[in-house]
Amino acid sequence: MIGNKLKRKLHPSFYIMLGFMLIILIGAFLLALPISNNDGHWLGFVDSFFTSTSAVCVTGLVVVDTATQFSLFGQFVILFLIQVGGLGIVVLTSCIFLLLKKKINFSNRIVLKESFNRDTIQGVVKYLKKVILLTFIIEGVGAICLLGSTIAFFGNFWKGLFSAVFMSVSAFCNAGFDIFGNEMMQFQGMSSFASNVLMQLPIMMLIIIGGLGFIVLIEGFKKFKNNQHARVAVFMTIGLLVGGAIVFMFVEWNNPRTLGNMPWWQKVLNSFFQSTTTRTAGMATFDQAGLTPSGTILTILLMFIGGCPTSTSGGIKTTTLFIILLVLFKQPNENGHIVYKDRKISAKIIMKAFKIVMYMVAMLIISIVVLSLIEGDMYSVEVIIFECVSAISTVGLSMGITPLLSTASKVIVALLMFVGRVGMTTIVLALSTKSNKISEEVEYLNTDIIVG
Repeated sequence: MIGNKLKRKLHPSFYIMLGFMLIILIGAFLLALPISNNDGHWLGFVDSFFTSTSAVCVTGLVVVDTATQFSLFGQFVILFLIQVGGLGIVVLTSCIFLLLKKKINFSNRIVLKESFNRDTIQGVVKYLKKVILLTFIIEGVGAICLLGSTIAFFGNFWKGLFSAVFMSVSAFCNAGFDIFGNEMMQFQGMSSFASNVLMQLPIMMLIIIGGLGFIVLIEGFKKFKNNQHARVAVFMTIGLLVGGAIVFMFVEWNNPRTLGNMPWWQKVLNSFFQSTTTRTAGMATFDQAGLTPSGTILTILLMFIGGCPTSTSGGIKTTTLFIILLVLFKQPNENGHIVYKDRKISAKIIMKAFKIVMYMVAMLIISIVVLSLIEGDMYSVEVIIFECVSAISTVGLSMGITPLLSTASKVIVALLMFVGRVGMTTIVLALSTKSNKISEEVEYLNTDIIVG
């Protein structure tokens, strides 16, 4: 009786958060098994837990080299965790129901609605089928485009095929994992492909498409002119990608540690790749520790912004930034609404945008302070800020300190990745209970608080 009552009060977001927790723990156990590791020994729980969290939260920060530490079985586990993390555990379980030809009940439809950030449960199962189909089509096409480059890199068809699939899923899910390392060059990322156009272009396209969000991909382009969300998401994405690339070219053009020693066309290519990967993808063609101070700040800002809502990316999201900028330059009316393109943006949406930013900033400040206390003697504040923003924005870029962090710091970074993937607002809702509906509206007197 009490259990049923509590179940009714729990917010649907609780089940989303719980699902992520369970799959992370299962993944950590599987990755710790001797069969998952090339040395045939058990992997330490903190490292397996960190890797599982990074994969499920589609981040890409790693404490061990994915290519050399994990066996083929272990890499399959990571690939599965990335796919589950990108789509969401709710989508996976619902997909299993569909495969078993079982009906998805009303409660599960509500949780699906929350997972997809939709306003209604109407058509949510049909939407689910489209999401799954579209995901596999895009990842399949991506793998085919990458196949030539990966086969040439490994010199083996089957290894190249697995790598192409792995990279396609990782890029579309904005996960940042790769399997290009070797015993001589661990954690090398995509540095071997800094001049490979046929590798970088498909990866960039997969990252961009994955970062746009399923709402834009499935519904947005049908009525693009009348779909404000799609228009804002696409134009903000283009603006940030092109603007970021131009600034990267300007500040890194002569930097020998990043673009300086490349021919001009390669500088342009890698500038666009850097601008793209900072949008929570986490794949890098050069050492992030070599960035100029200006390049570092720009990378941190782009990581903080991230991709679009209902996508596989993290960050505060492009539409959130758009709302914040709109409020700064356009005065809300007395009801707190803003009119844009003859459409009303409600006070509720504006408040949610500010809450998302404040939650992210608060979590970052706390984590930066704590990590500085733990690791302050080893690393500069700049490097710690970079790591924390990368984690909470589920990016995966690092200045090389992730494998060297203490156990306590690894746990903190893993927590940041979890918060960044699930979403702070989702967690707050999950830990709260459904409020009782009040039939009468209560109007309170105004209070005078001076700000500014």
